[in-house]
Amino acid sequence: MTNTFYDDFKAMTAEKMAGSMEDMTYAYRETRVPKAHYKKMLATGVEQVMEASVEINLIQPYISIIKQMMAENPKSFYKALLCIDAKVTISGIRTSEWEALETMWNRHRDVNDPNHATHLPKTTIDDFKAIAKHGIDQLMQDITKEDDQ
Repeated sequence: MTNTFYDDFKAMTAEKMAGSMEDMTYAYRETRVPKAHYKKMLATGVEQVMEASVEINLIQPYISIIKQMMAENPKSFYKALLCIDAKVTISGIRTSEWEALETMWNRHRDVNDPNHATHLPKTTIDDFKAIAKHGIDQLMQDITKEDDQ
């Protein structure tokens, strides 16, 4: 079997790995990431890396429960979210607040509503996708440009 770059890479020291990673990153559209960054990341404790993994695993049950509630009764789920955000308690809900919940649910179902088919505002979803694709720095630059205009 042919020896691959990966085979050589996993045998390198952290110092050489960091340099090699810098070179690989530069080879992609001449993107410069300093060797020191990779060296720091390679020296990160396993505990820190595990924290993110544990948090991801803690979120999964919430996602499952929320999906189940949305499937079983989307109207009640939407109203519950609205009550939480508006700080309305069901035990003390007023007639006007109940009517407002009904109105908001009907508006939310309207296909002309820009937030139709989501539970968070469309701008929140768009920002999430932009950050995931381009990073927070790019989003902040775009916001600064909009403020300057």
